Amino acid sequence: MTYFSVSLSEARTLPRTFNTSGSKFATSVTQRPSAHLTLRDNSAQGSPSYPTPQPDLHQSCRHPVRSWANQSFGAHLHNMTLANGRLRVPQDGRYYLYSQVYFRYPSLSEGDQPTASHQLVQCVYKKTSYLRPIQLLKGVGTKCWAPDAEYALHSVYQGGLFELRAGDELFVSVSSPTMVHAEDSSSYFGAFRLDL
Repeated sequence: MTYFSVSLSEARTLPRTFNTSGSKFATSVTQRPSAHLTLRDNSAQGSPSYPTPQPDLHQSCRHPVRSWANQSFGAHLHNMTLANGRLRVPQDGRYYLYSQVYFRYPSLSEGDQPTASHQLVQCVYKKTSYLRPIQLLKGVGTKCWAPDAEYALHSVYQGGLFELRAGDELFVSVSSPTMVHAEDSSSYFGAFRLDL
């Protein structure tokens, strides 16, 4: 394999360095930990995307999202790891965390009664050595849908700056897993370390 035949997926895993001094004899700095993940649609695989509710999470959002991936255009995973929907922090520091989940009004089966409103909740948690995960962010939206609406989508976005430790694991959970809409540009989750 020549240097020029490196595939896109292989290129994503190569270490990144940047010239920070402006001179041609610059020292290089390894890229800071960062991730931008998009929600993958697992409905075609026949397996449930969301396990049974996790009892140690807040009652309004007990369904962890496990289907994040870095396979779509723009998604990446640099100097961080992802396992079972959890993003692992590699080094201490201040991190900006963000998440957005799109919820879609479910199609009604014949005989079902339309529900006028839904409370849509999205939470971001940190799992540490403590027994229970720690809730870092919570976004709530109440949406009233007309059952015959052509565009029945509603997003919940949140973000914030947090002091994290190496080994912390970050994950997103939701209130209504059957209403989550998996689309690369609509449902995403990420973090990046800042030098502050």
